[in-house]
Amino acid sequence: MAYTLALRPSAPALSRPQRVLLKVEGERIVDVEYRPDAGGGELFGRVDRMGFEQMVAAVATACPSCGVAHATALCQAVEALAGLAVPARAAALRLLAAELERAASHLATAGAIFGALGLPGAAEAFAAEGRAAREALLRLAGDPPGSWIVPGGVARDPDDEGRGALARAAAEALDRLFAAADRSLTQRPLLARTVEVGVISAGAAEQFRLAGPLARAAGLRGDLRLDAPYGAYDDFRPELVTQEGGDVYARMMVFILEALESLKLAGRVARELPEGATRGELPAALPAGGAAGATEAPRGPVRYRVEADGRRLVAVSCAPAPQLDRLLARAVMVDAALDNAALIVVSTDPCDTCLGMANT
Repeated sequence: MAYTLALRPSAPALSRPQRVLLKVEGERIVDVEYRPDAGGGELFGRVDRMGFEQMVAAVATACPSCGVAHATALCQAVEALAGLAVPARAAALRLLAAELERAASHLATAGAIFGALGLPGAAEAFAAEGRAAREALLRLAGDPPGSWIVPGGVARDPDDEGRGALARAAAEALDRLFAAADRSLTQRPLLARTVEVGVISAGAAEQFRLAGPLARAAGLRGDLRLDAPYGAYDDFRPELVTQEGGDVYARMMVFILEALESLKLAGRVARELPEGATRGELPAALPAGGAAGATEAPRGPVRYRVEADGRRLVAVSCAPAPQLDRLLARAVMVDAALDNAALIVVSTDPCDTCLGMANT
């Protein structure tokens, strides 16, 4: 007998309830209908009446979990159009904020995956580390942290005491995370529920043009920080993290390992921050034309394009990385056990805000 039920998954970056309709036979899912509710609306309704910092603030507050990545990509587009070079110290500080944001996002998602698995101890351990990374980011950049990113650099320079505290906090977090990973990742119930569950193969990842952790968990090697280094990533390069399985376990491993790498990188930048200015000055008027900027956000590349008329910006558009949508949901969930449906959705780390910002 077949029947239909509604699933309402809960993931850290979902700001509104999502409804997934599952057609089930026995205990297996035979069809999926998912149309993401991304909310949205025109983010830049009157670009010509907005100042640069007002635009960046709008982007920074629109997406709570990756506002730094969005703000940096937008600023890069403006800077490219203006021919403005960002000072080395400012670029390194942007990198520091971006890696703290990535660690906070990934660890929150890892905690949610453990929660969906019914492992509350591990769920709270990783969620707590995600909150700690977020608090470190807020101490560095303020709230919302993306508003610290401004055209030409960053809004203010952290003091030596604050940078030292960040370096110590990153080192302490690494110790705690290694211990939590050792306790959690080899548990038999976890392996039974995550290995070969919700598989996205390398071929499927390429077909759906996936990027970021979803693609790297399927064995694809793309990462803008390494493929097209921007800002300070030429000087502070992360280690590439990939897995081959494409399943829930592989995605969880990518989130955790990338978070560890982000904390290592954040600690190194805090210790080795270059001297110099933290902001360059934009010209009074922007040249006519267009330019683009891109960053590797927690969920993959975020790309912005800006257009100017010779005085000011007249158009801004955003293209975030692809993520769970109607077709991918069907591909990854059909034939899965019903008990794993919510787990599979959470493991893809969906963000409705980023979807709502697409093409704004």
